[in-house]
Amino acid sequence: MLPTRVVLLCLAVVAGLLLGCGSDPEVADFGAPAPEGAPAPAGAVDVNEVAAPAEPTPPDADLHPGGWEAAADWIAREAEAGRPTLVNIFASWCGPCEREMPMLIEAADANPDIAFLGIDHLDRLEDGREFVDRLGVDFPTIHDLDGDVAAAVGARGMPTTVGFDADGVLVGRAVGELTEGSLERLLDELRAG
Repeated sequence: MLPTRVVLLCLAVVAGLLLGCGSDPEVADFGAPAPEGAPAPAGAVDVNEVAAPAEPTPPDADLHPGGWEAAADWIAREAEAGRPTLVNIFASWCGPCEREMPMLIEAADANPDIAFLGIDHLDRLEDGREFVDRLGVDFPTIHDLDGDVAAAVGARGMPTTVGFDADGVLVGRAVGELTEGSLERLLDELRAG
């Protein structure tokens, strides 16, 4: 039988993930070393090292089917054009994802120097479509049925927002619901790169 302390710790971790509280969104882990077995740290993910998909990801992707290869292809093309990319991983079943999306849409419109890409994570396509249409998501999106993108960028909870610099290298990650402050930090990090 497991000690009560271990059971309570496991329950707290599961509850945090279900509530979208993977970590403090004010603290994006910009290159912090990760313990063995932990998700890759920022800087360890480079879209230029990912094989291109058989079919290129459309620039105006609208819940385009695909996973990490499709997302990396899209980000790499933006990097070739000299633009960093902010990637938001969301799902229709995630309350914090819904709450932060209007702020992301506004930020995408206000920051034309930064590309925005949405990843519909582990969602039925119909549910992702309803979410995108209802909230008016107007930046490109990829439908990632298998969760490949989240695994590749070290997402530890929902939502997760990551930033790739203009070289296609991961430079920032915020797990959990964004605040205006954490979003601004990610955008600043993208501009600095």
